[in-house]
Amino acid sequence: MYSAIIIDDEPWTIIDIEQTWPMEELGFRITDSFKDPKTALLHIVTQKPDLIITDIRMPNMTGIELMQKIREQNIASEIIIISGYGEFEYAKKAIQFGATGYCLKPLNPKETYETLKLAKEHLDKYNQENNGLTDNSTAVEVNIDNFDQMINYINTHFSKTLTLKSLADKFYLNPNYCCSLFTKYKNTTFSQYLTGIRVTEAKKLLESSSYSLDKISSLVGFHDYFYFSKVFKKYSKLSPKDYRKNFKENQT
Repeated sequence: MYSAIIIDDEPWTIIDIEQTWPMEELGFRITDSFKDPKTALLHIVTQKPDLIITDIRMPNMTGIELMQKIREQNIASEIIIISGYGEFEYAKKAIQFGATGYCLKPLNPKETYETLKLAKEHLDKYNQENNGLTDNSTAVEVNIDNFDQMINYINTHFSKTLTLKSLADKFYLNPNYCCSLFTKYKNTTFSQYLTGIRVTEAKKLLESSSYSLDKISSLVGFHDYFYFSKVFKKYSKLSPKDYRKNFKENQT
């Protein structure tokens, strides 16, 4: 039985989750519930629950901020985000920090059930992989080696469509554990690391090739030039066009 906690400043949402879904049949035992995310964070750091179900919009700390702090502590809990807000940016941020799922209020019974089931499958898979290794230190070494292989793959396949989940599956890692490894060994997130690689490679092409800006965007893994230009400028303080112009002027 996996431990689970619920965090929501609306008590009726906590009651709804506790009473609507057969948590024990799904393999979860709700050990605690919290209305204050800061109090919940203290519990998470000390108890490390297997599953965390948290709202997005809460006083004192958002669900995304809570996720970030959890990952900074290298805690690999499964996390399900629930929210009454459908903005895509929230979903993107949740996925960036390794959320298992993102469910909108009012909670859809089937969708929520499938998300809980998916969290259980992730935990089962992670435990099975690690229990198959008799020595825990060996398990850690294997995971780090797999992570290193994943980093090498990103460094050479950055032009492809890459997601944390697909890479974690490819290299036999738990997606949430991957988030912890990125924080611990790269001091960044998966999304930021991949973007950094792509921007660096774009700079090289802007400096050394005569490819069009649209072509360079595609070559480094961006399939929308305007999005590429926006991201490039955020990282480099210059648009791709101005970066190339400045580089050429400095060479004369």
